[in-house]
Amino acid sequence: MDDLHGSASERLRQLDDIVSGGEPSNEWLTRHLRQTLSELAEAEPVVDAEQDRREDY
Repeated sequence: MDDLHGSASERLRQLDDIVSGGEPSNEWLTRHLRQTLSELAEAEPVVDAEQDRREDY
C-alpha cells in the first residue's frame, strides 16, 4: 500500500481512496497517524506563536 504524501487535503483524498478499496492494515494506519501527529507537533509552536502575536494587537 502506498504512503500518503502531499498537503493535508491531498492526503485526506488519498486516504479516502485507500479506504474505499478495502481496509488498510493497522500497521499502515498507525505509521501514518504517528507521522501526521509528529508533523502537527512540529507545527503547533509556530501556530501558537502566530496566535499570540495576533492577540497582542
